[in-house]
Amino acid sequence: MNTIKKLIIRYSLIAMGAFTFALSSCSDDMPEESFYTFTGEMLSDFLQNNENYSDFAGIVTKAGKMDLLSAYGTYTCFAPTNEAVRTYLSSIGLSSIDQLSAADCDTITRNLIIDVIYSTSDLDEMNGFISKTNLLGRNMSLEKIAITDEKGDTINTTYCINRSGNIIISLANDSVENGIVHPVDGLISTSNETLPTIMKRDENISTFNLCLALTGLDKKMTDIEDASWNPRYWREEKKLERTYQSGQKTQMDYCHVPEKRLFGYTAFAITDEYLKDIYGIEKNDWKAMWKYAVGIYMPDQTASALEDSPIYGTSEDALKDERNPLYRLIAYHLLNRKGIYDKLYTNCTIYHVEINPMEWYETMAPHTTLKVEYVWGTNQFRGDSEINTLYLNRIYDPERDPDGKLTQRGAIVKQNVAEGLTQVAVNGVYYYIDRMIDFGETTQQTVFNDRMRVDFYTLWPELMNNDLRTTKTWGGTSDVSDPSPNAIAPNYIFPPGYLSNVEMDEDGNFFLQNSRNTFWSYEGDEFNLRSDNNSYDITFQLPPLPTGMYQIRLGFTAMEYRGIAQFYVDGKPQGIPLDMRKVDAAAFRARIGGWVAYDDLKGDKLEQVKKDMHNLGWYHGPHSVRNITNGEGYLKDDKRLTVSGSSSFANNDGIVRKVIYTGPLDNSVTHTMRIRSVMAIGGAQLMLDYLEFVPKSVYGIEGDGKGENQY
Repeated sequence: MNTIKKLIIRYSLIAMGAFTFALSSCSDDMPEESFYTFTGEMLSDFLQNNENYSDFAGIVTKAGKMDLLSAYGTYTCFAPTNEAVRTYLSSIGLSSIDQLSAADCDTITRNLIIDVIYSTSDLDEMNGFISKTNLLGRNMSLEKIAITDEKGDTINTTYCINRSGNIIISLANDSVENGIVHPVDGLISTSNETLPTIMKRDENISTFNLCLALTGLDKKMTDIEDASWNPRYWREEKKLERTYQSGQKTQMDYCHVPEKRLFGYTAFAITDEYLKDIYGIEKNDWKAMWKYAVGIYMPDQTASALEDSPIYGTSEDALKDERNPLYRLIAYHLLNRKGIYDKLYTNCTIYHVEINPMEWYETMAPHTTLKVEYVWGTNQFRGDSEINTLYLNRIYDPERDPDGKLTQRGAIVKQNVAEGLTQVAVNGVYYYIDRMIDFGETTQQTVFNDRMRVDFYTLWPELMNNDLRTTKTWGGTSDVSDPSPNAIAPNYIFPPGYLSNVEMDEDGNFFLQNSRNTFWSYEGDEFNLRSDNNSYDITFQLPPLPTGMYQIRLGFTAMEYRGIAQFYVDGKPQGIPLDMRKVDAAAFRARIGGWVAYDDLKGDKLEQVKKDMHNLGWYHGPHSVRNITNGEGYLKDDKRLTVSGSSSFANNDGIVRKVIYTGPLDNSVTHTMRIRSVMAIGGAQLMLDYLEFVPKSVYGIEGDGKGENQY
């Protein structure tokens, strides 16, 4: 029996025992054998009863955490052997755990424990990092290591955690009442250093590091935490956290104010090896990097003519100017969010048999956006790309572009850096990439000449920096009405000032409903606006895109308890207010142009229905997005999302896309969207699922030209 099933049975017995005890208070005649007696071993018992982990048990005791490990919960513990602890102590000049401070012991303990259960088979499904952060709130890197016999044949697999401890596979998956134990042969370390600091130790990216320093961008990646953030103010004084309200049966009735407001960064660093092999740039030749950047960002100029420019040139001050080509090039490789590998994209609700998961992120270069795409398998968008691989600024669409004019290979993101190096800092993470990336003219004309579907989750870095999106986890409950912030997928409410570049009044409530692939939500999650005072007003920045003509569409699900809102772009109202209510299905279908399911119509009839909808500014939901219908509500689809067990958004008459704006967007201008309530009586919600930015080269196709696909 696997660990998860055993724990479910155990907790069921405990619950039954608690119920029996409650009944006993009403009767003195209950036989003694009816009481549930606990006899199992907890994680604390495991450590204290096994001599080989006595040093770690002493560290946990000194940290004051043994009571935590004796309580009910769902923990994964990477327990170091005595030999591992003593090797670590020797490496820092100590001879006994008695020489460690209580603070040191607390850090070590919390670094080795995760509050969900992961067996080694669960770890095997993860890409480069463990999905859930540990009790320190840190992400732990994960590498699969082949165990070979004397002939060199692979006989098993183990896992290296944070480059500092391998799971002893023969002892792994040891189940206790409140979790699972994986003994490790090294004390798993963590770093309290900032991202630029750990990167400087990596000689494989010396040229990139030099450019970071010359442009001053290394100094812009040092923030760790917003010390002014006070969640207690919003919980206790403003009473912002939500509890269940019987008159409003929605998932937003359980929402939590985020505990912290952390900062984070991601660096995609091209190695010296690739700079030499691909671009002919020698190690530490920063001037060659500057010349390359001039060719990308100022192609009508020569490097020699710009060298003495106070803005675009090579002086110390010029290189730190945001308009300088080298600054723009390096900053484009940086994100102001902590992008753990498999959280840079999500599979949730994405049917990757038809399309690859992809996201769009604003970079640290002014007015620029970056595309992230995970090439999953052999769908029509794969081309010659490697499967199960993360790419930056890649595009391949043979149906729309049979001549390959819009094809761009992009850069591959390597999961891990060189052996022996720390990849995850206290405020960020870095990766090797095998090509440079840029926001030059070629990239704008190829990568961004496509429909860009932007999940609202990706608009604000605080969501990733504070690990607020759920990925696949086990343990606890996935019930949407679970009030605990430690539930698998807790919902969050954001006070004014928490999210970057968002302005809203305190009358409105802004919620994140977390990821579940049973929901009618793109990528499983959605944002909602609601108000106890029947009004809300919110304004946020839109992602920067190449200058041109666009449609901006809002993806949402119409329901009877939605509201009505007026949308504005750059302060100007866009059409009539959007009514998200769907009380009568037939009336709603008629209102949006005679909607009919994709699978019910074929050929010319389907095209006519789509045309009728488009003329009114409406679109079907995307065909490549599906919600689970077979009751197996995993949080992250992986290979479990099948046609037979799910339903396409294109076949649900409530899941639609509405054109909010059609017109020009200027890359030199920061564009905004404002949403103001028109009807929010009784807490009526406005759902914000995703935005689509569609250039005219896609939405304006006429005649035989290939426009948007159904995905």
